[in-house]
Amino acid sequence: MRLPMTRRTPTRAVSLRLVTILLVLISATYAIASHRPLPPQVLSKSPEMRPFGTGRHSWWGIRMYDATLWIVGPQYSAAAPHALDIEPGRAVPSDTLVKNAIAEMRDLKVGDERQLATWQAEMRKLIPNVKEGDQIVIFCPDTRRTLAYLNDSSTGAIDDPSFCTAVMSVWLHPQTKHQAMRKSLLRQ
Repeated sequence: MRLPMTRRTPTRAVSLRLVTILLVLISATYAIASHRPLPPQVLSKSPEMRPFGTGRHSWWGIRMYDATLWIVGPQYSAAAPHALDIEPGRAVPSDTLVKNAIAEMRDLKVGDERQLATWQAEMRKLIPNVKEGDQIVIFCPDTRRTLAYLNDSSTGAIDDPSFCTAVMSVWLHPQTKHQAMRKSLLRQ
């Protein structure tokens, strides 16, 4: 007696593919939506800060970093305390991070060449080499100062009233090249 062979019907194969795709999308969404708390030093200065928008930057399908914008109040305001939490998906040298941020600010025409040179020198002191799993936080407690943290430890501050807006423009400026990230962070 011969047993009938079981075959996947085209409908069943399509259903399995759809379920697999949905599971991948759900896990990717969960990875973006789950965020680490801000460093205690940030929360002590701004205890009402809460996560607002999240996004993922990928290049050719490779996760470069996840980001979360933290704000005070119902909407983002550059004048209110805010922070950007960046969690790299791979190791990146400090010099690469600084060069890319300065290049984006230059493209956006944020600051003149003198300011960009000053910011670049300051950022080199603040931004260390990073690896997957690190947490970098850029915190703007007010309009005069920008603080940076790596994994709950302060890496320093920049006392320049125009720096916070300039560095945040990399992700939040209306003409940033990271439009999908901007829309995710600002919930647009």
